Amino acid sequence: MTDWLRMCLAGGLYYSGLVRFARWWTTRAGRYLVVLNYHRASGGNLRRHLLYLRRYYRILHLEAALEELYSPDAPGVRRDRRPLLALTFDDGYADSYTHAFALAGELHVPLTIFLIPGYIESAHCFWWLEGEYLSHHAQVDEVKIDGRTYRLSWAREREALAQAIYARACQARTVRERETFLTSAYHALGATSSKTAEERRASPLTWGVVREMAKSAWISFGAHTMNHPVLAYLTDPAEIQFEVEQGRAMLEQRLERQVRSFAYPLGKKRCVPCVGLAFAGH
Repeated sequence: MTDWLRMCLAGGLYYSGLVRFARWWTTRAGRYLVVLNYHRASGGNLRRHLLYLRRYYRILHLEAALEELYSPDAPGVRRDRRPLLALTFDDGYADSYTHAFALAGELHVPLTIFLIPGYIESAHCFWWLEGEYLSHHAQVDEVKIDGRTYRLSWAREREALAQAIYARACQARTVRERETFLTSAYHALGATSSKTAEERRASPLTWGVVREMAKSAWISFGAHTMNHPVLAYLTDPAEIQFEVEQGRAMLEQRLERQVRSFAYPLGKKRCVPCVGLAFAGH
């Protein structure tokens, strides 16, 4: 769907009155929590999103929202009838700091960011972006990947190569297998890891800015595995356990506080059963 079509559809829903009706209906429904998930904070109009959401929803950190959702109302206390909303950002892109963090403080909107410690440690490009990067920075005219030859002078072949690299990395049975494949793809394509300014904004956060954000009342952090594999494809239960437990443990060590929430990588029905949850405790 094109951006123009999305804008037309959104405008039609808004001006038809359906959005207003939906808000009216939800204020009269039972208690529930809306979790709105972002990845990138730049490239759109996040300020307008936050201003709109702040007006019509009561926004809390995910952990606080879940606590309230499952706690009984205090006797005699009148509850704000606006729907409860948690705003989350997956992966910890650099623009979570340069864009989302700045707006959170300015507009007083709490955000929950799910971090991947392995990428903060390495500062490497996220694996799901590698296919697009490699297909556009290849230094060869032709390459053979997994038995198929791609002629990179054709745009559709570059697109097919990007999709193939993504699929292979996504379906890796171990993190080591994924990283070995990506390294071999870099070598085969003659690409370097030099990044443009835009590509650097798509890089992971650093521990320095994570600790700075952690001091703010408007940011909470959750775990998102150690290295962001698609857990449904991993074949070793011990590696699955490591990814979930070590990712949380490293965050707690670096932040010196308890991490109580977890976002499942690629939490879609076809892959895994859930998107986010809260840890009950240690």
